[in-house]
Amino acid sequence: MSTYDNIAKWSLAKKIFLRFTFVYLFLYIVPYGFEYIYSLRSIDFSFWPTITTWFGETFMGVSYNRDHLMSGFDSKYDYTRFLLCAIIAIIFTLIWIIIDKKYKLNYNDKLDSLLRVIIRYHVGLTLILYGLVKVFLLQFGTMSIDTLETPIGEHSPMGFLWRFMSYSEFYTISSGLIEVVGGILLLFRRTLFLGAMISFIAMANVVLIDIGYDVSVKMFAIHLFLMILVLLIDDMKRILNFLVLNKQTDPSIYPALFSNNKNKSVRYAIKSIILIYFTVTTIIHIQQRIHTQHNDTNIELSKLYQVEKFVVNGDTIPPLLTDTTRWKKLSIRGHYFKDQMTIWGMDNSLKRYSFKADTILKTLEFHSVQDSTDKYFMKYLELSDSEFMLYGKHNNDSIWVKTKPKNRHDYPLTKRGIRWVRDL
Repeated sequence: MSTYDNIAKWSLAKKIFLRFTFVYLFLYIVPYGFEYIYSLRSIDFSFWPTITTWFGETFMGVSYNRDHLMSGFDSKYDYTRFLLCAIIAIIFTLIWIIIDKKYKLNYNDKLDSLLRVIIRYHVGLTLILYGLVKVFLLQFGTMSIDTLETPIGEHSPMGFLWRFMSYSEFYTISSGLIEVVGGILLLFRRTLFLGAMISFIAMANVVLIDIGYDVSVKMFAIHLFLMILVLLIDDMKRILNFLVLNKQTDPSIYPALFSNNKNKSVRYAIKSIILIYFTVTTIIHIQQRIHTQHNDTNIELSKLYQVEKFVVNGDTIPPLLTDTTRWKKLSIRGHYFKDQMTIWGMDNSLKRYSFKADTILKTLEFHSVQDSTDKYFMKYLELSDSEFMLYGKHNNDSIWVKTKPKNRHDYPLTKRGIRWVRDL
């Protein structure tokens, strides 16, 4: 029996809460929570799909697409797993409490320290990772021509949020930096309280946004937020006294999981390995994503082209809204989803194309994403900033198209930046 425990500190309710939280979060995190361990593919060794789908089908009458469980996207599978985690945690907690009472085991302070370590590192590393992809403008991308041309009512709530975030690099980078700073501070006991407060504010904002805009990872954000609350739960009285009642408070002391000198060396070694691995792999991961998403191509062609004249086999096609073959406009993308074209029909239907450009020979080859037989072989000629022509072949038809280009910064939304003086 350990003498470490302050027995008077731990009521039965607190013991139950501690054990339930420990078991539930352990089950929740393993193995899906290890996004920051890049060498692991949780789906390759996860035990959850089989047991979760069996539980849902047997006891809840839920059917699943076993080839596409949508893990992590607020799916039926996720909610079933959360319920199963809670049921298992309740059962384990009751057994645990009975065993502790029978053998009079007291190690609650140690268990509490272990739980805090798990939450600190899980939440801290996750926030650093998600903060960095905001800082380097990888999560939301940049506002594209296609986005600017899409009517606001055509966006899904989540898509609308992505457009909102992609518009302001300043806001996106700032919100990412707050997450990074909060995550880093969580990794060290001396800065745990400050890190938890910063992370609490950051994740409260994320949860509200995810719910308000129906983002498909609401439960992921809520779980992170609740973990931060667990870190702060023992400090609630201090927070109330300091922020609300204006009373003097004592500093919190978070005991180390291993305190003697021998164990300290082990602790520092494990911490160093974790942080070095995470730092190196994260740098590699971020660099790869930057290269993929920010290595812009065909920038000189990345514009919207409003079709003014459309000729097929020598016949000029009038711009009738009922015509399903004539183009209304097309866009070429050179960043984020690179080497993609979108062509709008006169009825505002759109088709996606993958393309390859040769800026020396002035040629474009593109084919439909849905139908590889739908191919175009075109040459282009840029006569001026306001006149761009395409001519070539589509199947057995000859096509000649006159367009008027429009740059990304020609739109009112992107033309004006931050104005400190409104009347200039």
